[in-house]
Amino acid sequence: MASTPKNASTRNSVFEIVRTQLLHVCREHQRDFDAEIHLESSLIADLGLDSLSLVEAVVALEQAFGIERLPLEALNEGGNEAYFTVGSLVDLCIRHAAVCVAADEGMRA
Repeated sequence: MASTPKNASTRNSVFEIVRTQLLHVCREHQRDFDAEIHLESSLIADLGLDSLSLVEAVVALEQAFGIERLPLEALNEGGNEAYFTVGSLVDLCIRHAAVCVAADEGMRA
C-alpha cells in the first residue's frame, strides 16, 4: 500500500497517541523509564512491557480511540515476538478505529 500524505499524517497522529499511552504505562511500571519510543521499538525487548503492562496499554488505547476490543493476538500474526512493535500496535489501532468509525456511520444511516 502506497503511503499518501493523509495516510502518513494519520499514522503520525495515531503514533503520538500510542506513544503517550505507552510512556504512561512504562513509567507506571518502571519509574526510571526514559527510553525513546519509535515505531520500530519492541514492546517487550525495548520497552520492557510484560503481559500485565501490555494489557494496561491496550485498554488505555481502546479508551483513547473508542475501540471496543483491540485483539492483541493480531500483533503476533507472524508467530514471532518481532511483530510486537510500536508500529504494529499503531497499525492495529488504525485498522480497528477505522472499523469502529465505519460501523458507527453505518448505524446512523
